[in-house]
Amino acid sequence: MIPLNGKPQRLIATIGFATVCISAGFMLATGWDMPTQLVAGPKILPASSTTALADADIPLIDSQGRSPFVRVAETVMPVVVNITAEKKLTNHPAVPFDMFDMGPLFGEPPGRGGQRPQRMPRVTSGGSGMLISQDGLILTNNHVVSDADDIKVKFSDKSELSAKLIGADPETDVALLKVDKHFPPELVAKLGNSDNIHIGDWAIAVGNPFGLDWTVTVGVISARGRSNLRIGGEEGPSYQDFIQTDASINFGNSGGPLVNIRGEVIGINTAINAEGQGIGFAIPINLASKITQQLLASGEVKRGYLGVVPGELEEVKREALGLDESIKGVFVESIQADTPADKGGLEGGDVILEMDGNRVETVSDFRFRVADHPPDSKLSMVVLRDGKRRDLNFTLADRKDYMKNANSNPRMKGEELWLGIQVVPTDGAHGQRMGIQDQDGALVVTVVPDSPAEGLIEAGDIIVEIGGMEIASVGDFKAASDKLKDRTKAIPFWVERQGRRTFVPIRP
Repeated sequence: MIPLNGKPQRLIATIGFATVCISAGFMLATGWDMPTQLVAGPKILPASSTTALADADIPLIDSQGRSPFVRVAETVMPVVVNITAEKKLTNHPAVPFDMFDMGPLFGEPPGRGGQRPQRMPRVTSGGSGMLISQDGLILTNNHVVSDADDIKVKFSDKSELSAKLIGADPETDVALLKVDKHFPPELVAKLGNSDNIHIGDWAIAVGNPFGLDWTVTVGVISARGRSNLRIGGEEGPSYQDFIQTDASINFGNSGGPLVNIRGEVIGINTAINAEGQGIGFAIPINLASKITQQLLASGEVKRGYLGVVPGELEEVKREALGLDESIKGVFVESIQADTPADKGGLEGGDVILEMDGNRVETVSDFRFRVADHPPDSKLSMVVLRDGKRRDLNFTLADRKDYMKNANSNPRMKGEELWLGIQVVPTDGAHGQRMGIQDQDGALVVTVVPDSPAEGLIEAGDIIVEIGGMEIASVGDFKAASDKLKDRTKAIPFWVERQGRRTFVPIRP
């Protein structure tokens, strides 16, 4: 399970024998309704057509004095698998072959002409997964199998098979594997509907971590729609809509199912909060099911791209724009030049009210609605501009084309962008609203996601010095970016933040 606000622990397999023997720990918790059939035919068993427990069949205590969780465990544990993923440490020096396999006791080591063949060290990680079709499809987390070149799956009967990676989506942390075997229906997970869950519902986490065999923990759903979580000390998946639960999610449980009291899968265990007293997070199964369909169809997930830096419609923005509290929407911080948003007439300062006829009120909702559209599809929008509603239409681009290089983010329309930092003059509209129009510097209005400056520079900062160069204007910022654009070492920034001068180093 990936911890929040901390680095994953890892279990490194022994890579040396003879004079060198190294061992270290690698612990990676490795952490829309599903139709009756996925693309290309492999059948997924929906809850309605399986032996999932019905509400009427769930007594608090059965005739033998057992809790309902016993039956849930008996139903779910057989569908949960243990996953072992192995990969080469390509950035690690190769180790002589005979440090792993002893050659002849006397004489030359194995290999041609007495040369010592080299073997790259390998690292092994693991987690859990669940069988979701009789055809051998297995659902898990991307971080469980990321970059692996050998994946093994162990089943409840202790058998083990090699698995093939069908596809993975790092932006939601979902991966789909397949093994070459046909399974009976009782070994296939029963998928529920995560849209129907409620805070306070029972939540049961099941996993098969690192040789500890199957574990079952019980709690409740404590929150829905969690986003903006830092996972493993990093930003985590780009698209987050986590289910929060207090059912203990242990290291190695990533990829395993979070189920309801009827034994139906409602989520994929993904992350824990190392500082949150056992709080865990799971990807909603409806979201995972949509991703699964695309991975099965083409091995990848294709998403539309609009070219907007969105922001929440906070009270201070509402006040500055003179908007009534009844107005709900997403604020357009800025748009990127030569993108569908630019071509469709969207402008910075607009408030997005509706998308395809549906109300949109949060940045997370906005991002998911754009991502739900494939490239080249149409998207309609209602925005509020200067107190008037306007109808706009867009043809979306391919998100993949814009995300190939996170360090060279698209230029914001009419404004300078470097290291993901969007700045405007302090004497412009933004500066006047903040009352800093007479101050020297470059005002930060947005920091682009997944950029070098994310988490270091904040909107509202005033950049006053970069690399020893005084910054009194956006022009100075541009001059500094031109001079330092090829620098690879950390760049010293001085910013004024809430009246205090602060040092911020940024590594490109």
